[in-house]
Amino acid sequence: MGKPTKPEPMLFSISQVTALTAVPASTIRFWEKEFGEFLVPLRSPGNQRRYDGHAVEIIKRIDQLVNGEGYTLEGTRRKLRASAGGREAGDSATPHLSELAETMSDVLLRKLFAQIKA
Repeated sequence: MGKPTKPEPMLFSISQVTALTAVPASTIRFWEKEFGEFLVPLRSPGNQRRYDGHAVEIIKRIDQLVNGEGYTLEGTRRKLRASAGGREAGDSATPHLSELAETMSDVLLRKLFAQIKA
């Protein structure tokens, strides 16, 4: 009897990720550039993108923040860093004034866009 083998991780093509998330392939490719520290697809021997389950979850989270909650790309980046525990060691639990100002800008922009849509 041979040794048990580890199951291969489930990998998805970009079209499968589009079907799972309803995010267009072009948007996923753009987000790879914008959120490169969080979203790095694997590559097949033919250089095609392959996404694991974690990458699919990151894409869903980015979509929720950008399209669902109205965050800017920078605001989304900050939110992902915070949720990943990406604060630098010198940062205190209280946000810096500049971070607070940027967050307020995001809130004001969301309100402005909501008024424009109405």
